[in-house]
Amino acid sequence: MVALNSKKIQPGDTFICLPGGEAYIADARARGAIAVLPMTRAQLGPWSSRFYDDPSRHLVVVGVTGTNGKTTVTHLVGQALAAAGFLPRVQGTLSGALTTPESLETHQAMAVHLSKGGTHFIMEVSSHAIDQDRIGGIQFSVKALTNITQDHLDYHHTFEAYRDTKLGWLNRQDDFLAGCSPVTILPDAYHQVQLNFENPLVGQFNHENMQLAVSILRALGLSEDQIAAGLSAATAPPGRFETVKAGQPFWVIVDYAHTPDGLEKILLEGRRLARANAGQLRVVFGCGGDRDRGKRPKMAAVAEKFAQDIVVTQDNPRFEDPGQIIADVVAGFSEDAPFEVIEDRHLAIRRAIAAAAPEDVVVIAGKGHETYQLVKGESRHFDDREEAKLAIETLRNQA
Repeated sequence: MVALNSKKIQPGDTFICLPGGEAYIADARARGAIAVLPMTRAQLGPWSSRFYDDPSRHLVVVGVTGTNGKTTVTHLVGQALAAAGFLPRVQGTLSGALTTPESLETHQAMAVHLSKGGTHFIMEVSSHAIDQDRIGGIQFSVKALTNITQDHLDYHHTFEAYRDTKLGWLNRQDDFLAGCSPVTILPDAYHQVQLNFENPLVGQFNHENMQLAVSILRALGLSEDQIAAGLSAATAPPGRFETVKAGQPFWVIVDYAHTPDGLEKILLEGRRLARANAGQLRVVFGCGGDRDRGKRPKMAAVAEKFAQDIVVTQDNPRFEDPGQIIADVVAGFSEDAPFEVIEDRHLAIRRAIAAAAPEDVVVIAGKGHETYQLVKGESRHFDDREEAKLAIETLRNQA
């Protein structure tokens, strides 16, 4: 077998050494590696495809890129395919540490899926993965774009570079499966789709996600009846506009939104729910450390535009100074913005829930499905959904 991580080497394995991995060769040999194979990421993808007998050529592979919505769209497509009798596998934010893993891991996952009778492989394609050649050797049947708004400028430096990375992959023809007609689905096309079934997911953003899912499923050859049956019974993935219910009389919603556009979409829907009951919208959010600093003040401006009560807190500060992160966020508020800074996310959630009236909506944004918080290299257990339920129970006990 082969491995990229020296810690995963078993006696008799081959250690694939990517640039920068030379320091781990000794560890790999100590663990029993019988060979070391140096290569670049550009070489790794095609090599991995050959090593695993070109699994993407025998699967229907769908790649979905975009700033927001990738996880929901792939999740919806996977559910509809399964309901139609196929055996899909969905790879993305919810399945591993990286949205798009190294190409070796993806080809291996495809090969395993194929060996189990798999028919479709639905994957999220991140801009990092495109730029770093982590999708090399994969033959796609369909490529799709959700949207492009600001994110990852810490890596790409400019919005134009970020945009062009995604568009460059979408326009690339040499990685479409030979023998099939290339299908690329862009927002201008899928926004025209009419849903002929009741959408089980709430929000305009989920209407758009559903439109793209329909477009992909049509491109895969599913009938309108199959599409309607599968998607009308679909559920949202964990941490995507997920409601927390613990007996409270107000809405509590947890979402992964961590970009200005993503936050605006969920707060727009949160405001609609609040206004329906003449209530207020309350939001708890922070920004990740060691990431795009330019989006922080923009997220503050979005929160101020929609919410009547804002609690700024920490997300995953990683190795960055938490105070600097919050300062960057606060810089985006106007002088009379209704915000409060509570750095401890546990206390921030409790504060927002304690202030909620029966007609209100509380949105906890940024971490969604995550069950950890990253602080100075340490991963601490932290789940927004758990914290919200605990806060509600505490409120009930105090009543």
